[in-house]
Amino acid sequence: MTDRKLLDSLNNLDRSLQNLERALELPKSQELVIEGTIQRFETTIELFWKTLQRALRYEGLDPKTPRDSVKEAFQLGWLNDESAWLEMLDIRNRTSHQYLSERYVERNYDSIAKVTPTLRAAFDQLQKRYP
Repeated sequence: MTDRKLLDSLNNLDRSLQNLERALELPKSQELVIEGTIQRFETTIELFWKTLQRALRYEGLDPKTPRDSVKEAFQLGWLNDESAWLEMLDIRNRTSHQYLSERYVERNYDSIAKVTPTLRAAFDQLQKRYP
């Protein structure tokens, strides 16, 4: 893998994370804001684990799954709270399967709002590692 692919992944992740953060600034009183925020979270998590995977491969490791990528990044000290990251993967899976269930939409949105600062902190750390 080239440096360029990793930098492209970081740039895409940065845009996605900014979009998620902007969505969380909007009033959640409108149904489409909540649904859009959930969709942006799903995209951000997908890009995040794939960026971690690329960075780990750049370092000579070969994670195969999102969980492998999170666990290896945690072992290297790139992520601070492994259980929080594994929970984010679970939130992403839950939002995909419960996306239209009104019973869970609000809870999923609140979970996303809670974990987004962790995403930002980890991204900032990755960006420092690969400027």
